[in-house]
Amino acid sequence: MNIEIKNILASWESSLPRYGKIDNWNFSENLSLLGRYLRANKDENKNIHYLIKYIRDTVITKDFNTENILNAIHKVMKLEEENTKSTSICFLVKRNKGRVVLNGQEVRFKSETQKLFTEKLKFKNGELLRNFDIETESCSDSRKVRRIVEKRMSQAYHKMNRHEEGYKTTNNERYWMKRATAFQLHNIGQKEKVRNVTRGLSIHWKKQYDPLTHEIVFKKKMAYRNEAAALKAIEEWKRKYPKQRREMAAYQCSDCGKWHIGHKANLLAHPMLNAMIPHLQECC
Repeated sequence: MNIEIKNILASWESSLPRYGKIDNWNFSENLSLLGRYLRANKDENKNIHYLIKYIRDTVITKDFNTENILNAIHKVMKLEEENTKSTSICFLVKRNKGRVVLNGQEVRFKSETQKLFTEKLKFKNGELLRNFDIETESCSDSRKVRRIVEKRMSQAYHKMNRHEEGYKTTNNERYWMKRATAFQLHNIGQKEKVRNVTRGLSIHWKKQYDPLTHEIVFKKKMAYRNEAAALKAIEEWKRKYPKQRREMAAYQCSDCGKWHIGHKANLLAHPMLNAMIPHLQECC
C-alpha cells in the first residue's frame, strides 16, 4: 500500500471521531485515488484489497455507519503494518551502521549493463560501444552513443516499473530515467588490455577490475561540472570514509575539461625527483 492511500485513510481516521464526517474539499480526488489503487493492485493482499473497497463503497452512501468505517480502517492499518514487517525481514538484508542499504543502479541494471558490454556495435576505428568515452570524443559521435544508451535504459526502466502504481503520472519518472542513462554513460568508456600498463600521470583514468570483462581496465573517474560540486563530493567522501587520512583534492582534467577528485600526491618529496628538477629546468 503506497503512501497516498495511507494518508487518505489516516485523515479519515482522525476526522470521523472528531467531526463525524469527511472533508469535502478533496473527497472526489481521494475516491479517484482509491479506485486507481484497487484497479492496479488486484494481486496484492486480498484482505487489504477487500477492506479498502468496502471503505470506498461505504463512504459514498448517504448515511454511513462511522464505527464500521473506523473499524475497517483500523484493520487495514494493522494488516499493512504486519505485511511491512514480514517483507522487511525477507528483503532488507544489507545494513550499514544500522541503516538499510538499498540496491543501487549497478545492481538494478546489471543485466542491461551486460547487454551493452556485449554489443558488437562499432564506431570510428572499430571501437566498441563499451570503450567509447563520450567525455573525450567529438559531439557528433557522442550524440549517437547517447541516443543508443538512452533508448536501452528507458526500455529497461519501463519494463521494471510499468506495473507500479502511478507510473507515467508523475515527473519523477523522467528524473529516474535520466539518472539511469547517466549511470550507464558513466559506466561505459574504458580502456582494456592495460594489466601491465602504467597509468602514468593521467588524471582522467583510474585502474580498476571490471567484473564484466574479468580484466584490469582503465575506468574514467567521476566527472563534476565545476569546482564547487567537486568539493562537495570530497565532503561526502570524508563522511563515508572517516578513517581515511590521506588528503583529497579537486582538480580540472586536461582530457575532458571537467573536474575530478583524488588523493593528493606529493611527487616532489622524493629525493631522486628533487635532484632532477635543475636538469629539467635547464632543458625547458
